[in-house]
Parts: sequence; C-alpha cells; structure tokens
Amino acid sequence: MPKQLYLAYLNTLTFSCVQMILYTTIPYIAEKTGVVTANIIAAISVGSLIFSFMGPFWAAKSDKLGRKKVLSFGMFGMAISFFLLASLFLFNDYLSLTIKIIFIYLSRIFYGLLCSAIVPVSQAWQLDLIGEEDHLKVLTKNSMCLNLGRILGPILILVKQVNFEFVIYCASVWVSILSLSVFLSSSNTKKFYDSSKDNISFKKLLSRWKLSINESLLPILLAMIFTSFIGILHSFLGSHLKSVLHITGQEATIMFAKIILVLSVLAIIFQQLSIVVFKSNWVPRVLIGSVSIVIGTWLMMIAKNKSLIWISIFIISISTALIPPAYLALTSKSNENNEKTNVFGKKLGLASIAHSLGYAIGAGLIAISMKLNILAESTVVIFISFIILYISFLLILKSRNSYVRS
Repeated sequence: MPKQLYLAYLNTLTFSCVQMILYTTIPYIAEKTGVVTANIIAAISVGSLIFSFMGPFWAAKSDKLGRKKVLSFGMFGMAISFFLLASLFLFNDYLSLTIKIIFIYLSRIFYGLLCSAIVPVSQAWQLDLIGEEDHLKVLTKNSMCLNLGRILGPILILVKQVNFEFVIYCASVWVSILSLSVFLSSSNTKKFYDSSKDNISFKKLLSRWKLSINESLLPILLAMIFTSFIGILHSFLGSHLKSVLHITGQEATIMFAKIILVLSVLAIIFQQLSIVVFKSNWVPRVLIGSVSIVIGTWLMMIAKNKSLIWISIFIISISTALIPPAYLALTSKSNENNEKTNVFGKKLGLASIAHSLGYAIGAGLIAISMKLNILAESTVVIFISFIILYISFLLILKSRNSYVRS
C-alpha cells in the first residue's frame, strides 16, 4: 500500500477532528471572548454555505492541477481559519468585540473558500493511488477516518477538565504542519492528460457535467437522502430524547454526546468487519445498511426507555458504517475515466454537493415539521428511512446493467 495513502487518510481524519473541536467549543469561545453564540453560529452557517459551492469547484480543479497542490491549499486555509480563532484567546484583552466578531466571520469564510477542498480531494487522491478493484475498500477506510475524527468532539464534552484554548492552539499548529507535509510530498499517482490546455466550449463543459450526473444519479440521490437522515438525527435526537425519556436538557445533551461517540465507534468496528467480509462487493453493504436504517429508526421512534434507544443506535450504526463508502465508490465510477481524463475529483465533488444539500434538507424538514405540526417528527424520520431503502433497491436492480463490476 502506498505511503501517501496514509497521508491522504490523515487529512480526512484531521479535518473531521478539527471540525468537532470547533463545534464542541462554541459555548467556551462565546463565554471567554464575549461574542454571543448566535454570532458564532451565524458565522458557521455562512462558512457552510460557501463550503457547499466551493467543494465541487476544488474537486474538479484537482483533476487538472493535481491532488497535493489543491489539498495543501485547502489545509493551509484550515490553518488560517484556526489561527484566527486562536488569536481570539491570545489577544482577548486587546481586541474589541467588533474585531473579534470580524475574526470569527473571517475564520469561517476561509473555511468555506479553502477547506472545502480537503475531503473530496483527499478521497480522489486515495482513488488515484489504488486500483479500481480496491476503491470501495479505500473509501471505507476513509469513512473510518472521518468517524475517528468525530469521536473527539463527544470526548471533549464528556471530559469536562479539558483546556480548550490549548486544544485550539495545537489544532492550528498541527494543521499547518500537515499542510506543509502534503505540499512537500512527492506524488506517485498516474499522469493524466491536462485538458485545461484545450479550448473547451461552455456547451461541451456543461455536457460533461451532465454526463457525470446522469452516470451517478442514483448514488448521488442516496448520498443526499442519507445525509438528510443524518442531519435530522443531529438536529432532532436531543429534543426527542428529552421528550420521550422525560429528562432535563442537560441530561439530554450528555446522552446525545454519548450516542454520537458510541455511534462513531460502532461505525468504525462495522466498517472494518465489512472490509473483511464483503471486500469490494457493494451490494450487500447497501442492502444490509438500508434495511438496518429502517429497523433502527422505527425502534428509536417507538422507544420509551434508554435500553431500546441504545439498541436502535446499535442497529443504525450498521447503516452509517456500510452505506456512505458504497455510494461514494459508485459515484466515483465513470465512463469518462480513461487514460486521458481523470474525473475522480469532479465525481466526488458531486457527492459533496449532495452532502451539503442533504444536511440542509434534513434540518429543514424537521424545522418545518416542528413549526407547522402537520406531521409528527417521528413520521418524517421513518419516511426518510424508507426512501433510503427504496433508492437502495433501485440501485441494486439497476446494477445488473449499469455496474458490471462491483
């Protein structure tokens, strides 16, 4: 296995870790700097909006400019983003509140503009380094790295004596070192024809994007609906726990943190098992994952005690482990991908759009449901899980013609 593959994995793990550091320290940042939480969340929203548009741009650019150049640029952007956050603590007594707010918004703008390159370009780099028969295995390990990163956030919540400022300082320095390591690393990926030297008309460019979307429509839909489910889970579960278990908001927050931690750990375990058991076969992953999400969601929505909640989390973790690597591997397949053209970045950029839209749709559906009281929130969650099952069956049925080699 190429050594650079581990460097690519390390980038996705770091991205996930650093994001969770930010999300779990929002109350601490607000308390220490005097910037109200609403401003911090608004800045995060602005960065996420920019992120959703820039991710596909950088992913497609990496097909032409090279993975490590674009990836190091993205990691450098994350370093700038976190150095701006670190400066809030370093110069807390000298900066005015207005300057602090500007720094927070600048931090998230840099995140949206540059850090959006990290995940899709890292994934494309991983695919470049490995033969097609091992793409699913590589993307499964990539997903494991993302889950490892997500474990850090809940740990910071549950371990209350953490020096958050020190964590932010360390994150800034580590991302800078990693950015430099990627930039200085030598590439051993295949050389591809640089199509940027050709005069490509807008109509032809649009046609290529349309072809990419048509080739991967069902995997992209699965990615979008699955991340909608995750978005619903993140935005709704805390409130659901408080309601059905009759516990306080603080108790619900702690339990939710424990659930995210356990969900991530179980996902890593099941992903490692899937590599051994299923190898490069995506069909059983999608089938088992989609069935488990329906069963787990139904159990969660009818649960009235903690034991049944934890059983449902165990079952749902199977789907969070098996489904994402499968739809990423299927999305990356392309008839364009020949000796002259590398489109891994562009195809994974489409998955990035699906992820961004999915989170927005999921949170929006729950917000509308809570606001209008037309449907129970539990009904919305179960409905989304059945859509995932339906798309999964369509994908498997279509595989006989569309995906000869799984």
